[in-house]
This record gives sequence, C-alpha cells and structure tokens, in this order.
Amino acid sequence: MKNWLVVANAARARVLEETETPGVYTHRADLVHPQSRQKGIELDADRPGQVHAEGPGSSGSAYPPRSDAHEREQERFARELAALLDQGVARGECAGLVLVASNPFLGHLKSHLGEQARKAILRTQAADYTSLRDDELARRLRSG
Repeated sequence: MKNWLVVANAARARVLEETETPGVYTHRADLVHPQSRQKGIELDADRPGQVHAEGPGSSGSAYPPRSDAHEREQERFARELAALLDQGVARGECAGLVLVASNPFLGHLKSHLGEQARKAILRTQAADYTSLRDDELARRLRSG
C-alpha cells in the first residue's frame, strides 16, 4: 500500500501512486470535467427568473441565480474526485494522500472527503500542476 498523489484543478485531476523510484509514478486515474471551463450561459439552460410588476412606473427585475454555474460544476467534480479517494483509502489501496490542487478547488475537494480520507492526508499544496510531466512534477514537489 503506497501513497497517492492527487494533482488537480477544477477541470482535470490525475491520481498517481508513488513507486520505489523517486519521481516515477503509476497512474491510477485521470479525470476530466470540461463543464468547469464552460461559460456560465452554456451551463445554465434558463435565464434568471423574471418578475414583472404591474402598474404605472413599475419595471421588471431579474432574480440572481441561486448559485454560480461554475461553482456548482466545481463542487460536482470535487465530489466525484473525493468519492474516488474515499474508496481508495477505505479499500486499503492507499496509505496516505498528498493533495496538490488549485485554489479554491483544493478547499472544495477537502470539504467533500470522508473522515478516513481526511485522516490520510499527509500534505496539501495550493498549486495548479496539472499540465506538468511526471518528472517536472516530482522536481516541483521536492523544491516546494
């Protein structure tokens, strides 16, 4: 049972397992959530609710949406990733977790982790390293 390194942002996550060789990882999962990068209008099917007042001098107004579409998608992706990590810890496939994720996604992810997975966190770092190759990722983690 080895530690897992999670490298994520709101649209992509890689779950890597440490090997005996420093800087070399086994890829456990690669998740993509393109909805987190779409424009809000593409995510919301309807316009905000409209209120039309009647009478002279009245004007209509729009209610703001209850929550931002991007934030809802980020929360959805954070729950999906957290569920995968919870399962890995519960099944004994993962000894510890190192979470490297962009802000505010790191906070979303941590808030959705189960108790066992939260206890397994060894280190967190707020950074977006999703585009780095494994060797560059290892180098950045050693220096940071």
